[in-house]
Amino acid sequence: MPILSYLVLPVAGATDQVARRLTAIPGCEVARAENRDLLILVTETSGDAEEQALRASLAELEGIRSMSLTFGGVDR
Repeated sequence: MPILSYLVLPVAGATDQVARRLTAIPGCEVARAENRDLLILVTETSGDAEEQALRASLAELEGIRSMSLTFGGVDR
């Protein structure tokens, strides 16, 4: 079961919108940084194929300036 975390930097003024879009995706949890417009995204999927599909949908999400993978763990 892949569990990954990302730092998500939205474009200016789009933090709320990006947070809502990410939260609406199954397997995604979002937390906000307290001191800046930065989101912490944690994803959990059932396997590698689902994780790859999730990454593809995240790459197409509008309003994200950058997204950096900070942790990736696979329980095998």
